[in-house]
Amino acid sequence: MTEITAQQLRGFHSWAQRNIPGVGFIVLGRRTFGILLLLYFLLFPFLLLLSFGEFARSFESMALSVFLALVDFDHTSLFLRGDVMEHWVAALFIIVMPIVLWHLNRRRLRQLVLDGDEHELSQWTLAWREFKKNRVAASAMVVIILLYTMAFLCPFLAPFNPNVFEDGLVTKFKPPLSSVTVLQLKEPRIRSIGIESLQLDTDYPSVVRDLVLVNKELMEENFSAQWAVDAFRVEGAQVMATVKDSLRTMPVSQMVSTDPDEFSGTRTYLLGTDGYGRDILSRILYGSRVSLSLGFIAVLLSVSLGTFVGLMAGYFGRYADSILMRIVDILLAFPALFLILIIISAFESIAVPRVVLIVLVLGLTSWMGISRLVRGEVLSVKEREFVIAARTLGLGHARILTRHILPNILTPIIVNATLRIGGIILVEAALSFLNIGVQPPTASWGNIIFEGKDYLSNAWWVSTLPGFAIVVVVVCFNLMGDGLRDAFDPMLNNERL
Repeated sequence: MTEITAQQLRGFHSWAQRNIPGVGFIVLGRRTFGILLLLYFLLFPFLLLLSFGEFARSFESMALSVFLALVDFDHTSLFLRGDVMEHWVAALFIIVMPIVLWHLNRRRLRQLVLDGDEHELSQWTLAWREFKKNRVAASAMVVIILLYTMAFLCPFLAPFNPNVFEDGLVTKFKPPLSSVTVLQLKEPRIRSIGIESLQLDTDYPSVVRDLVLVNKELMEENFSAQWAVDAFRVEGAQVMATVKDSLRTMPVSQMVSTDPDEFSGTRTYLLGTDGYGRDILSRILYGSRVSLSLGFIAVLLSVSLGTFVGLMAGYFGRYADSILMRIVDILLAFPALFLILIIISAFESIAVPRVVLIVLVLGLTSWMGISRLVRGEVLSVKEREFVIAARTLGLGHARILTRHILPNILTPIIVNATLRIGGIILVEAALSFLNIGVQPPTASWGNIIFEGKDYLSNAWWVSTLPGFAIVVVVVCFNLMGDGLRDAFDPMLNNERL
């Protein structure tokens, strides 16, 4: 660290420079990183203000559900609904993420002051410094962070519910940037089951009633109170509406107002609609949640299993190495897609959610390459002086493996895992395209492509746009993996010096 930089840090008397992520780095001259960090930090309060009503309802729903789950176990299926819990996760993410950014920003600024001597920088710090110099890889990492952020916040970002549709004759296969005319009705055309019909034997009826109403408000899209039409006109006391080739009427008294300018409006689809009239943008946002989380968890599972097998085979050698590596050879001999199909067919009858089954299958069928990589690294590390010294001191195998060998082989494991996430997302998309992956109506990028494959000639956007999203994610993960590999490679770092 230069003397000027140290003086600048000690001069952080401004509250904003110390506590608003990004401002301190802008003052230090790291403008690109500081501006990106500041914009990312400001995104969360902006979303909070923009969706404050939904945010408050999410927390109210979560508080009531937690209370009832603690005192009333008989109705947990009513309290713990997956579609409502998505809103809880998004609301918590909006609160937690700015706190995490603030903490990391403060810690980083403190490290710049206290640990500024380059001779004291760790391997990870040096690698991060090299990684930031690779602008392509750094940009790819920014895109990946934004995609995961959108996946967490999809209930607040998606303009419509991805699975709800009405008036398919008018709304289906609308191209991107198209709009439809909607008429606002006084009452929904389809009434949902009222709270009065629920027969609950509970000691807290008022709390249950409040929870059901809040959850209903969270999930209500008000589609049933809207009537999508191609065109309309008012004749006397009737609204004459054109729906495809038919002419339909409805009394003006059923509209929210007698003024056509007040009861009519437009609904815009930025990325068009599918064959059921569902919004493609909303389905891509919700599909990113499935595809990205599925890829990450499956890779985490495969890396954990492969690392464990590789450590055992490489460290203990002899019979353990022979047996484990022959098992790996046998599994590698199976065609991967064929092995996945067999496992899915064998466990399809078990009452397990398909998403969980896909994660387990992808994780349990992709660890063999990692195990071979880890085994090779362990064979080279276990003969080094520090490992021999640990054995001489009488340390146990578990301590030697976890404290001395594993930390020294983490770099290739992390790089390999990063490169594998893109491949796992492609496999999930292929399974969904074959209609054996994530099942509709749950949106994933693969099954959105599958649903649009028969309409490529007249509705190209249904399959093309989620396919483009897959390409962007896979390319970004590959670019980031290449950047990490170059940053951690000591030979390349020596050449740069």
